[in-house]
Amino acid sequence: MTHPWIPTMAATAVITTLGVSAMAQTASEPPLASPLTFDAAIAIALAEASGEIVEVALDRLDGVVVIDIEVAQTNGTEAEFMLNAQTGEIIASMIDENPADDPGAGDTAD
Repeated sequence: MTHPWIPTMAATAVITTLGVSAMAQTASEPPLASPLTFDAAIAIALAEASGEIVEVALDRLDGVVVIDIEVAQTNGTEAEFMLNAQTGEIIASMIDENPADDPGAGDTAD
């Protein structure tokens, strides 16, 4: 499965670099894009923790583009993974024992 929003995100980064957007991107930061597909990142996370994927997002940590993945597990916890978007390496992981107390938890779109 491919994700059509990734090219859109890359196009947004180009527009930002050209100064068309109000948000500036510094030359020292890599573009917010990933050669690792979300499907591949999800497979890596699910190999570590079984459950349902509840969030996948591109982010930046200390200048490195990462993919954040949250997996809701049947015991009520969430396994959270941060993968290097270039290599697929898991650079951080944790178990959230009470995901219901997270900001925005339980919010639904109207």
